[in-house]
Amino acid sequence: MKTVNKIPIWFMRQAGRYLPEYMKIRSKNPDFLKLCFNPELASEISLQPLKRFDLDFIILFSDILVIPHALGQEVKFLKNHGPLLNCISSKKDLNYMSLNKSLDKISNTFETIKILNAKKSTKNLIGFCGGPFTVLNYMIEGGTSKTHSKIKTFIKKKKEEAADIIKIITEISIEYLKKQIQSGANYIQVFESWAGLLDREEYIDFIIKPNQQISGEIRGFSKHTKIIHFPRGSRNNYKIFAEEVNCDVLSLDQTYPKELPTFLREKGITVQGNLDPQELIKEGEQIEKKTKEVLEKFKKNNHIFNLSHGILPETKISNIAKVIKVVRAYETS
Repeated sequence: MKTVNKIPIWFMRQAGRYLPEYMKIRSKNPDFLKLCFNPELASEISLQPLKRFDLDFIILFSDILVIPHALGQEVKFLKNHGPLLNCISSKKDLNYMSLNKSLDKISNTFETIKILNAKKSTKNLIGFCGGPFTVLNYMIEGGTSKTHSKIKTFIKKKKEEAADIIKIITEISIEYLKKQIQSGANYIQVFESWAGLLDREEYIDFIIKPNQQISGEIRGFSKHTKIIHFPRGSRNNYKIFAEEVNCDVLSLDQTYPKELPTFLREKGITVQGNLDPQELIKEGEQIEKKTKEVLEKFKKNNHIFNLSHGILPETKISNIAKVIKVVRAYETS
């Protein structure tokens, strides 16, 4: 007799610009950071995808750059540009007073989670933060970068200074996640989106060690909270990440060692991912085909279906619905 197992599904950036109901709110709230810190609206946006789709997870509507804001760095989001931060070159450039005062600046996020916790019913609620190196990257570059030349130079020429700032980011991120858990999040995800920029030695210092600390502290704080790590772009370093960082779920992009799914299965780590979001903007039967390929690829693993990055703004709602339909119809034995 075949046992049918339901594969959980959610999408990174599932609450975002591809949804007209989100854009309606956004048009009336041009200051993105203020929107993130408005509990009523942020919780409404977080729930919008679940009103449309059969999803298993609510992801908090916020941004990884609330941490630089909390540390006293100026953070703006400009239309058709993205995030803009005043560049820093040392921790002295931050207006960082204390951990508690910094957390007070972003405390409305915890109110958003409390609202979501009261409304989540049987759904899982995911809180998150940016990985320390990824946050540092934006802080040094002053926003999104194509070359990442400033951060690469900074960690080579000012390694001790970089380590000092990473330490501050890691400490506040841990407390930020703890308060998210206290407010009702039962999963947390650490988005280390720029892990792929680093070679092996730098990867150990700036990716492995800070994420180890976050995971270890959260595990000690709440044994029931599931921890998802996403060291995007890690390629062959995915395996060492899984060996060294204690996580329940490892989220994957498109490029990883062939043997990794078997390794993760043996370690009891769930795979999350990894449909390319570019596939969601294509037409025809390609979406169904690519979705089934992901399902087949991880059919021997515990698997949470997701993307290899966030939903693109130009994605059609019908294409999201199509992917969910394929996942729901898929049978594992």
